[in-house]
Amino acid sequence: MSYIGILEYVIGVIHDKDIWYYVGEKDANGKHLRTDERYSSFLVDAKRYDDEDVLRWELEKLPKTLTCKILEIQRCPKCKKEFTEHPALSREDNATEICPQCGVREAVEVYARYNKAS
Repeated sequence: MSYIGILEYVIGVIHDKDIWYYVGEKDANGKHLRTDERYSSFLVDAKRYDDEDVLRWELEKLPKTLTCKILEIQRCPKCKKEFTEHPALSREDNATEICPQCGVREAVEVYARYNKAS
């Protein structure tokens, strides 16, 4: 299994202990979005950046009252899903970073095998 790494970046906004993703100021037609439409709870809606300078410039434009952070989008080499959480280390080779869900799945499989052998 090979490490796939960081694909892109998104802006995450901390909102009531949840992460909301910055969608942008305008829609696809160039129409300005209302303030409540500029953030989404879904990663798929997030505005993506591959240039960190552009991302930081846009981050500076956001209201200073928001708690924002730069999130790295990675793709799990096992399940191929995108994730922004801290990666887990695969138990298969102790080197490949995988998504947290696959990390839990691997741990449960090892636990089940160990208990079955006992």
